[in-house]
Amino acid sequence: MTQEEQLDLFSSANITPPIPPVQRDLIPTDANIPIPKGLYTTLGEIGADCNDCQRCELSQSRTHAVLGRGNPHGDIMIIGEGPGQNEDEQGLPFVGKSGQLLEKILASVHLDSEEDVYIANMVKCLTGDTPVLTRQGYQSLQWIVEQRWEGEVLSLTPTKELVWRKINHWYESRLGDRTLYRVTLPGHSVGYTATGDHPILTRRGWIPVEDLHLRDLVATGTPQRALASVSSSSPAPNYAGQTTDWQPVIKHPLPSQHPETVVYCLDVEETANFVTPAGVVHNCRPPGNRTPTPEEIAACKPYLLEQIRLVNPKIILFTGATAYRGLTGHKQGITKIRGQWIEWEGRPCMAIFHPAYLLRNPSKEPGKPKWLMWQDIQAVRQKLDELRSRSVP
Repeated sequence: MTQEEQLDLFSSANITPPIPPVQRDLIPTDANIPIPKGLYTTLGEIGADCNDCQRCELSQSRTHAVLGRGNPHGDIMIIGEGPGQNEDEQGLPFVGKSGQLLEKILASVHLDSEEDVYIANMVKCLTGDTPVLTRQGYQSLQWIVEQRWEGEVLSLTPTKELVWRKINHWYESRLGDRTLYRVTLPGHSVGYTATGDHPILTRRGWIPVEDLHLRDLVATGTPQRALASVSSSSPAPNYAGQTTDWQPVIKHPLPSQHPETVVYCLDVEETANFVTPAGVVHNCRPPGNRTPTPEEIAACKPYLLEQIRLVNPKIILFTGATAYRGLTGHKQGITKIRGQWIEWEGRPCMAIFHPAYLLRNPSKEPGKPKWLMWQDIQAVRQKLDELRSRSVP
């Protein structure tokens, strides 16, 4: 197929005629009913369907549908992963700490979220055999999630001190098209298996497993002493009050798995991380704010495509790998593709770090995430100025 023959999602020539009225009424209730291009004429119409939407299981727990905010004709459209607790409560994207940081990032290059930008949303995991260090000894992650076990797990404070913290959320989802990696300490077979996007704590901050380097040292939660009890059910020693040690790890990509493979994660109160035999890993998301599953993304994506068509931005920014992958289909990790311009559906697009990632990695030193974001947002400002100058008669 030539490039000219490829379908342009936003060409008026390719807009599908309205579907029958009966099916039109079923759009918010049935994910099997397609949302054709050109169905909506205003963002308000999309919002009405989103507020009634039951196309995935998230409808059972949400407070408000989160559509977007900012200028509905903004030159820049920012697409995030999905709403967190603050967003769910207010019905607006990026209104918590991440949103406050995003506003500062935009303002640093004189961009106004109410004038220049429209913000919308798209909507990380371990395999069940992953051992998690609890007060009762190591327990498998699958058992913890399936039992909704409310005990305490070993966790790490921002000052790298080991503490016991209670589990407060449990998740299971489908693997989809994500890659699995086996992570172990050198000389040990015990470790854990994680999706490539799952964060692990290293000397250079929280990074996705897929971006681990051979020279990386990871926070291990003193597993050298804990490894002996991985296969036992005896109570764990009292590690509380100790500080973590740092060890090299080895990662191995695993063969492709079936998309329906179940993967698991959990949230830990306050500290938002937990100890495995080969490293301290992060919650799926900060408590109660996990990454969307492929099914949830598929249910929401047609709404988002209609939003993009109606806003018609000059530039699209993807905050984080989930938004980037969900729309473009590309599978690279965020640290590999951030800051690079790509063309998608006839528009210049760039993936940038999610503000939540910057909050976890606050250093402004050259080469660190915040420093890289400053380079990226300046490039965005320059590109916007170029595009605006071309449109001036």
